[in-house]
Amino acid sequence: LGGWSSEMATQDIDAAVKMLKNTVDIIKANPQLLHTPQMKFFKEFIESYGGHVPNPTEQKQDAEASKPSTSSQSGSKLDDIDDDEPMPQATSSTAGPTVEEVSDEEEEKEEADPEVVPDSEADLPEQQKNGDSSKEPSDQDYETASSAKAAAMDAQSSGDFDKAADHWTQAVMAAPNAMVYANRGLCYLSMRKPLAALRDAEKALEINPDSAKALKLKGKAYAMLGKWTEAAHELGQGQSIDYDEDTYAIERKVKEKHDKQVAHENKVKERRLKKEKERQERLR
Repeated sequence: LGGWSSEMATQDIDAAVKMLKNTVDIIKANPQLLHTPQMKFFKEFIESYGGHVPNPTEQKQDAEASKPSTSSQSGSKLDDIDDDEPMPQATSSTAGPTVEEVSDEEEEKEEADPEVVPDSEADLPEQQKNGDSSKEPSDQDYETASSAKAAAMDAQSSGDFDKAADHWTQAVMAAPNAMVYANRGLCYLSMRKPLAALRDAEKALEINPDSAKALKLKGKAYAMLGKWTEAAHELGQGQSIDYDEDTYAIERKVKEKHDKQVAHENKVKERRLKKEKERQERLR
């Protein structure tokens, strides 16, 4: 009998606790119920243990203070992000280059030389016409070539290199030789068309391999293309045949640029070898 009474008492307590929990949930949803006559006993019970039940005015102020303001709702959405929530990370497919990668690329890029002409701008719209070197010129051809040379020299003196090149082309078509090819090539060089100048230099050297003027023209054309090694070689060849101070000044400038290019290439090579060595050490 005693065991049965204890079981009944336990069931009564469980039911009471469950009812009390339901009552607390109702009060949480509507705290003003604590101020009703029916709940006076419960309010006094809370206060007897040192608890504080706010009056209806305090409860209203607390509720209004807890509402989010309009300005905060319309402000930055960064306020809505939980401080503990990890920020989304860029994936390998969307992430850009790292600062280290960008700095390496910038260092490896050699500073652009304003005197160097890009290949896209280094040639004529159409390749220049050439004469037939195997044909023996007639007297009339020589007269035509002579008149064209005089007109070309006049145009060059006035700075009209396009017109001068056209006159040199007339001379080339009438009586081609290494000198007229080289002279037309110099006009193309003045027009900043080094690829066209290079072709004329090579045509001149086909006729006369020892033409100092053609070799120097070829060297200057290579220099304008930024090919410092080739430029130094051709200029040196031309100087060995016919030395002049103006070409020597160009040679010195080409050598400086060549040495700078080599130093830059060596620096890039050393950096890449160092990075590869570090990568291999990390893999060990």
